[in-house]
Order: sequence, then C-alpha cells, then structure tokens
Amino acid sequence: MASDSDDSQLDNLLEAEAEAAALRRAIAEGAVPGVTLADLEKVASDDSEEESEDGASDKKNPVAPKIAVANNKALKAKLNALSRHHASLEWIEKMDIVDGDLGLETTADVHDDLKREVAFYDLALASVAEARSRFKAAKIPFARPSDFYAEMVKTDDHMAKVKDRLIFESKKIEAFEKRKSNKEYKLRAKEARENKLLSKQKAKKDHLQAVADWANNAASNRITGRVRDDDDEYLRNMQPNKKRMAYNKKYGHGGKRSRYKTMDKAMINDMSQYNPKGNFDGGKKNSKKGGRQGKRARDAARLRRKS
Repeated sequence: MASDSDDSQLDNLLEAEAEAAALRRAIAEGAVPGVTLADLEKVASDDSEEESEDGASDKKNPVAPKIAVANNKALKAKLNALSRHHASLEWIEKMDIVDGDLGLETTADVHDDLKREVAFYDLALASVAEARSRFKAAKIPFARPSDFYAEMVKTDDHMAKVKDRLIFESKKIEAFEKRKSNKEYKLRAKEARENKLLSKQKAKKDHLQAVADWANNAASNRITGRVRDDDDEYLRNMQPNKKRMAYNKKYGHGGKRSRYKTMDKAMINDMSQYNPKGNFDGGKKNSKKGGRQGKRARDAARLRRKS
C-alpha cells in the first residue's frame, strides 16, 4: 500500500512539472496575452515561500498530503496580468466606482434588512454623484436627451398592474384609517353625550335640592301666629282690593273686546242718513271760478309763458 501511494505522488509531481513546462513554452511563444515569464517566476517564488511555511507547519502538525485540483500558478499569473491591465486603463474605459473611493461606512448587519437596504441606497447614491462629477470633469455627456426613447425593462401592462396594486393598497390603508377615526369619533361623541346628560341631571337635582332647602329654611324661620304657614291656601283665599276692583270695572279685565260695532237689523233699515245724490253737495262738483286748474291746463300755461 505504501508503494502505491508513493507511485501516485510521483505521478502527480511529474504531471505538475510537465504542465509548468508547457505553460512556460506557451508564455514564451506569446500564446497567453498579458502574461510574461517574470510574472510566472514571481508566482513561483510566492508558492515556494508558501510551501516552506506549509512544510514548517507540517513538521509541527503532520497531516495527510493534499492533491492540487487547479493550476494555481497559471491562475495567479493571469490574475496579476489582468490587474496590471485594469490599472493601465482610463476610468472612462472601466467606469467603476468602489466604496473605498467614497469614504462611506458600509458595514451593516447582514441580518437587518432595513439597515442593509439603507446601506445599499447610500452607496448607490454616493456612487452616482461621484460618477457625475467625473463625467463633468472629463466633459463627457451622460444625460439622456429629452427626445430619447428607451425601451423599459418591464412592459406597460406590468407597470399598470403594479400601479393598480399600489393604488389599492393606499386606498385600503386610507379606508382603515378612516374607519378607525370614525370609530374613535363615535366613541368620543357618545362619551360627550353621556357627560352632558349626567351634568344636566346633576344640575336639575341640585336645583331641586336647593329649592327644597330654601323652603325648609323659610318654614323654620317663620313666626307662629303672625304669618300663615300654608302659603298656597293663603294665596287662593286672597281677594283684590277695592282700587283694583274699580279699575277692573272701568277698564275691564283685558282680553277680547265687546263687538259694539256689529251691524244689526235696526241699523240696516235706518235710511235717515242716505243721500241719493251722492255724498257731496247736490251730486255736483265744485265749479267756482278762481279754483285751481288741472295739471294739463297748468302745463300748457307754463309752456306759453316760456315761449
């Protein structure tokens, strides 16, 4: 079993060396753009340092050897080449904004949805502002023209459904708040009516109690023998004095008057004051000379005087 494991490790080493040699030839021939032999040597030195550190740690804690699945040297070399190429490009070719350039604190609890979304919003807003300033500094137009037609990601039907849903939710919330306010208003109105009724009953009760106390106090303060205790009986038996009776006899008691101008049979048959010629002198108008002329005659005379 030990010989089999040694043979497999040897095969793996030989295969890795063959891959490294093939990679060197490909880089020398220029088959891998952006990667040079210097990058490969740098990666090899880094791997040797890591292997030395791993060897030292393995001596302390010996573990079973691991079999490499990926070609780490080639991957790191390609990563270094891409990094150099990315750094050599201008910003307009990349148009990337990272949080390190903004100076924002984007550390938020990943389990807190609200804080996480707020962090996303702040980061996006700051990135847009930074990109606008960079576009303006480079004098590159970035605003969309007013007549530019951009096709929406979502269709109009979908957005109409979203709008209807939002309107429905807003109306639902508004109706709930209205019902809540109406219910509270009814409760307050009911309490106000009850308080008003109780205060009215209390005022009536206090008034009756005050009248009763006044009557009891007045009865207790009367002098026996000089004033009748029964006031109602005294008022019923009291008669008006002679002066009042004389005024009543002369002027009456008021109310409905006597119908002294009503026609009767004798008045209807009385013809003594009847004048068949009319109620003026002999049934003739006053025709004395020197009387005032009529309006038409006066107007005519006035016109003659003016002419």
